[in-house]
Amino acid sequence: MNDNTTESKEETIDLSIIFFILRKYIVFIVLFGIVCGTVSFYYTKYFIPNKYKATATVIVNYRPNEATYVYPSDIVTSRNLAELYSIIIKSDQVLQKVIDDMDLDISYEQLKNMITVRTVDDTQVVEISTISSDADFAVKLVNSFVENSKPIILEKVDAGSVKDLNAASLSNNGYPISPNRNKNTMTGVLFGCFIAFAFFLIKELLNNQIETEEDVVNVLKVPMLGMIPLVDRKDFGK
Repeated sequence: MNDNTTESKEETIDLSIIFFILRKYIVFIVLFGIVCGTVSFYYTKYFIPNKYKATATVIVNYRPNEATYVYPSDIVTSRNLAELYSIIIKSDQVLQKVIDDMDLDISYEQLKNMITVRTVDDTQVVEISTISSDADFAVKLVNSFVENSKPIILEKVDAGSVKDLNAASLSNNGYPISPNRNKNTMTGVLFGCFIAFAFFLIKELLNNQIETEEDVVNVLKVPMLGMIPLVDRKDFGK
């Protein structure tokens, strides 16, 4: 019973200290948070380069004959071809064509790491995308991969057709996908407030001076009965 009472008192004291710090230093905490948020905003704006994402989609169809009826097996075959297309588009043969087409001075591995290829939700649709600080370069690179990979996949694989579904275009309505200025600014504000609060919390915990009514209650663990005001000796006669 006594242990539970003691734990309850300790929790109350901890909360009282937190509320005391917030009430006493709230202005400084908020101001420091605003300063950190402002620094984060301008750092994001002027020192972190913008990143743009360009994406194109193609659809792979399997048509063993000219029949208009499509069998379920044809759809499955097209999906398998789409997965195979995702592999072929990163082959050395395609990479070399893209390097020659865009006159790039990079290795196969560097170029391969710049491009992302995936099938969309287990369908016949293949998405090709890249992220770059140069918006025009991103669009041109994706287009080059699409155009240079089509002849190769039709040559290497028995595929009926590889057609453009969506031409290469910038995601996010042409705006950079990163950095997120609003997110970074809010993170800076919250981080600044946390740092300021932690500083004042440590300052108060290390302060062993009794200055306020709360200090008397917290240190002596007894309630306040009253206060004796400090009177200047000059005013004592009055």
